Amino acid sequence: MTKLRIFGLIAVLVVAASIAAASAQTQTLRGHHDKGPADLELTYTKWIAPGFPNLVGVVGGDIVGKFGGAVYERTVNGSLVHLDAIYIVIAPDPAKSFTAHVKGTEDLNTLKAVLDGRVVDGFLNGAHVHVEFDVINCTQAPSGTCFQGMISVSRSSHN
Repeated sequence: MTKLRIFGLIAVLVVAASIAAASAQTQTLRGHHDKGPADLELTYTKWIAPGFPNLVGVVGGDIVGKFGGAVYERTVNGSLVHLDAIYIVIAPDPAKSFTAHVKGTEDLNTLKAVLDGRVVDGFLNGAHVHVEFDVINCTQAPSGTCFQGMISVSRSSHN
């Protein structure tokens, strides 16, 4: 994928996230990350819109803002789904916005996922990103399915 197409995808996702309904409930949950202190602890709720692979939603916690993203790869192997995705956190202060590339696994039996990666652009560039989410029912998504969890960003080597 060329850089121009990647930047075009990110721009589309930022616009989509900015017009997405921001009615999802977010919580401030400090101290959730048990592998050491994080520079940022975010809660988030995301859903697929306007269609797969695009993700939109909201973030709370240390940054209250919007969420955008896309799933680059989704491979099902039995009850496990390998995910490769880009997450975009859009903060009210653009200097606090960032883009992360994360990979991990969702368990279709437990409806839980764990992903890890790095900030690839923006605030805390290069920092480690740890994501956990649950699949939940919601009213924001056209499908009625949302993904709700935590995003921890840390510059420390504890992660």
